[in-house]
Amino acid sequence: MLNKNNINRPDRELEKVLSALVYTIVALVLSMFMLFIYPQYSLYIIVIVLAISVLCIGLAIKIMSASEEAITYGGFANEILNSHSTINRIDNNKGEAIIENSLSKKFFQDTTVLTSLHTRLIDERQNILNFQRLELALKSLKSENVILKLYSNAEEKWYKVKVRPLYLKKSDIFEEEFSIKRIEKETYFLWSLADITAEQNMEKIFEEERKKLHHFINHLPIGVYIADSEYNLEYINETFAVQLSLPREELLGKSLKLLIPHTQGALNSKTDNYTGYEIFQTGQHENIELYLLQNRFRDDGVDKVSGLSLQKLPTDAELKSTISSLQDKLQWLFNTNPGGIILTDKKQIILSANEKADDILEEKHLLNRSLKDFFQASTLKLLEDIYRQYADNSENNTINKIETRLKSDKIIRIYTAPQRHLYSKGEDFSGLVLYLEDTTEQKNLELRFAQAQKMQAMGQLAGGVAHDFNNLLTAMIGFCDLLLQRHGIGDPSFADLIQIKQNANRAAGLVRQLLAFSRKQPLKPKKIDVTENFVDLSHLLKRILGEQISLEFNHGKDLGFIRVDPVQFSQVIINLAVNAKDAMNGKGLLKISTHTESLTEPYQFGADTISPGEFVVISVQDTGCGIPEENLSRIFEPFFSTKQNVVGSGTGLGLAMVYGIVRQTEGFIKVDSTVGKGTTFSIHLPRFDTPDDDTETTEHSENSTQAPILNAAADGQAQKIIVGLNVSKLDHQHEPASAPQDVKILFVEDEDSVRAFGVRALKKKGFNVSACNCAENALDLINKGERFNLLLTDMVMPGLSGADLAKEIKKSQPEIKIILASGYSEEIARRELAGSEDFEFIAKPYSLGDLTKKVFDVINR
Repeated sequence: MLNKNNINRPDRELEKVLSALVYTIVALVLSMFMLFIYPQYSLYIIVIVLAISVLCIGLAIKIMSASEEAITYGGFANEILNSHSTINRIDNNKGEAIIENSLSKKFFQDTTVLTSLHTRLIDERQNILNFQRLELALKSLKSENVILKLYSNAEEKWYKVKVRPLYLKKSDIFEEEFSIKRIEKETYFLWSLADITAEQNMEKIFEEERKKLHHFINHLPIGVYIADSEYNLEYINETFAVQLSLPREELLGKSLKLLIPHTQGALNSKTDNYTGYEIFQTGQHENIELYLLQNRFRDDGVDKVSGLSLQKLPTDAELKSTISSLQDKLQWLFNTNPGGIILTDKKQIILSANEKADDILEEKHLLNRSLKDFFQASTLKLLEDIYRQYADNSENNTINKIETRLKSDKIIRIYTAPQRHLYSKGEDFSGLVLYLEDTTEQKNLELRFAQAQKMQAMGQLAGGVAHDFNNLLTAMIGFCDLLLQRHGIGDPSFADLIQIKQNANRAAGLVRQLLAFSRKQPLKPKKIDVTENFVDLSHLLKRILGEQISLEFNHGKDLGFIRVDPVQFSQVIINLAVNAKDAMNGKGLLKISTHTESLTEPYQFGADTISPGEFVVISVQDTGCGIPEENLSRIFEPFFSTKQNVVGSGTGLGLAMVYGIVRQTEGFIKVDSTVGKGTTFSIHLPRFDTPDDDTETTEHSENSTQAPILNAAADGQAQKIIVGLNVSKLDHQHEPASAPQDVKILFVEDEDSVRAFGVRALKKKGFNVSACNCAENALDLINKGERFNLLLTDMVMPGLSGADLAKEIKKSQPEIKIILASGYSEEIARRELAGSEDFEFIAKPYSLGDLTKKVFDVINR
């Protein structure tokens, strides 16, 4: 759908061949019809039919070739359209998109161009007028080019919007050739939107700089003028107008020959430069003497004259004072510039630099220093190429931008410009001007933000994996318990089953670590005294570290209390101690110190903002090998480990779990490491002045599957330390006082293996169990009039969730008892049930004993 041109158009060729084929087929039909009308000429007519048939076959073959070319042509056109960096779209006369690139689809989505632009339009007068010009152009079928200020992703951006009509000739025998209806029908509109926000912002900056420069020149204590070759004034500053006591408007365009009636050489000098006194006639028809400094120059190939005028030429002392003042102003502008400025010669030696450049390059004396002392070889090569471009082309004044890193590892942005002598003798190009901008903090913020997004995504992934894995573990542990009931201690299979169950419990421990990283595991926090906690923990730490590692404690005063889950807090310290032991290769010093610290302003930790307040800081410092800088940003990622293929190296979840637990307790963690010297982990936890009034306990509830396990070898050799591991209890056969046969249980679970285990376990206890694989099937049973004493449902299922199912069933059967099962925490379940207390909770993975005891407890409650 393009304008007519002289290039080859495969689609046009295809249209011609199709038209020819249509006419040929019509001729073939007429010929066959003539065969019936004039049978006496059948031989001739058959020959004609055969000839037309051959022609049809030839045209069909040509259509296939032309179709392939047209498809290729259209594919190339589409690739060109999509590869364009601007938004391109072609609409029909109804505003519907016919062709558009991916940028257009993302920007306009399913709306028309005018509707989308009107929705995003910023309410400003010029903006509205430009939009109305677009509307008028569409109505009058004309081209238009405007600039609009639009909202895009909650930001104000500038777009250059172009539209022009396209005409595609189509055959329509029912409409006149030049009818309005046909013209509108055959009209298409080519839209083009280019984001010019950067140019607009730069133009605004340049405009402000031009205003400042104009104001500076206009109020110089020296008169300034520029005239053409005939000495007609083209520009003057305010000082020159004041010197002559005439308004600027009257002086512009006036000839210097009228202002200097009796010239002494300024207007007829045979040299390019003139210096001397001239008598000017003022607006009051008085004569004044001005000292002129005048020279000729060429601007875009045109001869012009520029000059400076001084009135009441000062003495040498006054002149020196004035020049010194001007130098001070220029030096002030130079030094107070918010960006670093460096002037270099052809050999990349620094001739001048402002104070900001000193700060960026971290050097107080830059004069006569080489750029090689600060810039890396790749950057120097780029500067050499830019220098060569400026030197080869005297009209090249392009501003080049370089993003690079200094030898000091600081990230900077460099803008380059040429030093050119425009108004004085000498070489045209003498060196580079470098404008430096320190972007280290900005780049670090970008990296931290990207890292925070990655950690957040990994936390969501870890939580999802842990939930699904808990379902698998529930089935494994449950069926293992069923087998253990049939294969007792004397059975040959008993040891194998115990091994399976122990490894399933170890897997449950890994799941808890994943949930700790994703901050979805249940905690039982209480306020504890840090010092007292370390007294209890010190014996275990000494056994973990062994005799070759010294353990040192330094506790601060008035630490107050921290609110943590004691078991999880112990696990954090133990994980850090085990990592330190590995880093020190079994020999060194581990120092644990505590002190308080005040955060006076919000602190950005990843994607979270930590509020100001009092914090207790627990520092774990080792004298190990340290962490390389390239690994510092990844140490808290799940499964990241530098100890690959090392026996006993762990799962890579230790620090990920530490990160999750610390964040779940509203704290944050810092890492400071030097390769070859050691690493310090500083955990910041909110400080409390007083302990809890109520008597909280860290003991797990009777039906909980969480029990800490601490095993340390007495000889200090390799040991396995597991804290807070989910360990399934043996089936204690919690029988009720009486197990009524008429107790009906509705068991809803989408995981087939978990559902099979649960139904089998409960039926063995004498219950009447109905199983459903989703909430919708369970509701169907309820709607059919089935009544149940107990609902046991998984929380996370496709479609309707377990919490929503419980709410629906409660409406029709208020007396039903509910047990919710989930791989996440009980707190999440209560949030989904809007704070309701009328349900029980069982955490996955649960064992046969956990399940039957929970059911008996709820039924007999």
